[in-house]
Amino acid sequence: MDTRKVDITLQGKQFTIRTAEDQEIIDEIVDFSNAKLGEIAQAGPMSRHNVALMALLAVVEELAKERETLGALKERIRMKSALILDMLESGTTNDDGDNPPAGGITYSDVQDEKRGSNKAIAE
Repeated sequence: MDTRKVDITLQGKQFTIRTAEDQEIIDEIVDFSNAKLGEIAQAGPMSRHNVALMALLAVVEELAKERETLGALKERIRMKSALILDMLESGTTNDDGDNPPAGGITYSDVQDEKRGSNKAIAE
């Protein structure tokens, strides 16, 4: 990937960075960074260095939570995929060959699953 120099401004200070990212992504990152730095700076008087460190910690905390959520979702997908694969391999079907298996999944099961999925995403 070819990189280019891009001028950005963080909290009023100019920086030149080298990146291969699209300008739209760079703008989004800079806007997010400025918002987070501004949020931390409002908490009370501290040096720019300390504001940057506290903002870094806040962003890393958010990242850790998102990774945990993503890991849980990936595990749910793995479990559901294994269940579906087992059903397919065992040939479990109802009388006419359609899924779901006879006596298997009901509308309320699907609704319960949706509520569980939404809960996992919300957490």
